[in-house]
Amino acid sequence: MNSSWKNTRDALKNFASVLICNKCGNKPINAMRYTNCGHFFCSHCILNHSECVKCNTPVQPLEISNDHLVKHLVSSCDIIAELIQEKNLWNTTTTNLNNLTQISTQVSTTTEARTKVTNVNYRIPKKNIDKPNDKGETKLHSACLKNQEEHVKGLLRLGANPNTKDNAGWTPLQEVVCYGYINICKLLLECGALPNTPGLENRRALHEAALNNRLQEAEMLLKYGARKDVFDDSGKKPIDYCKAHSEMWNILSDKNEYHNTSEEAVLLNSTLHQSFSMTQSFDTIVIFASNLRTHNRKYLEQMISKHKIKTVSVFRSCVTHIIVEASQNVTRLTYDVMMALLCGCWILNTAWIQYDMDIVDILKGDLEVLELFEIFKTTGSSKEGIPKKARENAQNQNPRLFNKCHFYFAMEPKNNYHINDMVLTKDALSKLVQTGGGTVLKREPKPEDIKNKEQFINFHIANEPTHPLYKCTHYIIYVSDRDGPHIKYNMPHIKTLPIAWLIECIEQFTLVDPSKLGLLR
Repeated sequence: MNSSWKNTRDALKNFASVLICNKCGNKPINAMRYTNCGHFFCSHCILNHSECVKCNTPVQPLEISNDHLVKHLVSSCDIIAELIQEKNLWNTTTTNLNNLTQISTQVSTTTEARTKVTNVNYRIPKKNIDKPNDKGETKLHSACLKNQEEHVKGLLRLGANPNTKDNAGWTPLQEVVCYGYINICKLLLECGALPNTPGLENRRALHEAALNNRLQEAEMLLKYGARKDVFDDSGKKPIDYCKAHSEMWNILSDKNEYHNTSEEAVLLNSTLHQSFSMTQSFDTIVIFASNLRTHNRKYLEQMISKHKIKTVSVFRSCVTHIIVEASQNVTRLTYDVMMALLCGCWILNTAWIQYDMDIVDILKGDLEVLELFEIFKTTGSSKEGIPKKARENAQNQNPRLFNKCHFYFAMEPKNNYHINDMVLTKDALSKLVQTGGGTVLKREPKPEDIKNKEQFINFHIANEPTHPLYKCTHYIIYVSDRDGPHIKYNMPHIKTLPIAWLIECIEQFTLVDPSKLGLLR
């Protein structure tokens, strides 16, 4: 053995141990991943399984996909092993025995859990499992509020969405953290509950843990990737809601970094795997084609016919994918593209149409492939990845761009306004603001009337306290090349800005600092 490769051999073996099948403990053959929990296995190891053998998370057929990333990493490991003549890279006999013991225990536990669920007389609907009641609460919300752990397990096993929100914006995770139901908290996180989803007043689950001094829940949330540096509508982080030097303060303090045990690291890795999952399943796909050329529209009609998916002729809130003409994944900014950014749709180039003609199930997309067709940026933007940023904002259920902002348009309703090769009306601009979660005012606001109203911090600049729009709640939008409003305001809570600023905000998907555009200096 060439001793000069000792460190490389050790590092490669350590890395390979992370890539082994989570059931048999061997080199994964045709790796498949459960997108709900992030664990991966050999394809033959998970035949006819209804839940993950690693963590008992319920699994639906659409949540099983090819793991191209693991396959690629395994192949790379084999190449390196051949170069350094490491013949025992995947020799994990000890690990295999440990895994088999764990699996045996998990199967026994799973069988016992199923028996318990069967013996409880909870009514679990087979259809419309996420149908909300008048309060916007699903069956999962109700079971969590009542601390019905076995009922929660049954609902999750049947595919209940752990990230639904009620009418007040609360998720099941936030509910159980608030009430201190630690077992259900862990169960929800294991089944894909997002720890950083904002709820009422843009507070996250970690805010609720701090407010209610839920120490165990706070530690659990941190294991699953909850962020400490998030702000609510008041501009407060979770640590701002607890007493200085208290036990909760110590948990949330940046000076006291959270350390994971080996078991906890596994849980965190599962969540990370889920976050970087290479697949995305769609309950439904609704396509909107924006100004496609004749031949591309023809291809789209063939693809729609093959997969029997829905398409609309006018952009609506139900649209999931918008198809545009592009050059090297760069497209021009249009009204349709702005609407898609504000809604968080997939914005794809026309090459995606031809790709989908060759796949079997369009509802189960490979993210690694799908992102190859995603628009990279618009022609007028210097920043890249904005469409992906907007899409992920929607997928994470974050507030929309203009959430809780108020806009008054100081312009004539019947006039056409030319902005960046676009012709927009006051009504079109109003729809953009409303799609972005903002409120359109019919009367021009007065500073003295809104100064004493409850202030809030916009979600998208909450971590920038020096931003000039940090506490701004009202905007008067005018046309720069025509007569604007009689008075132009530049106060912390109200600003008067041109249409160009509003368009720039949408194109960059943030509230742009007006000074960067030469405004309000």
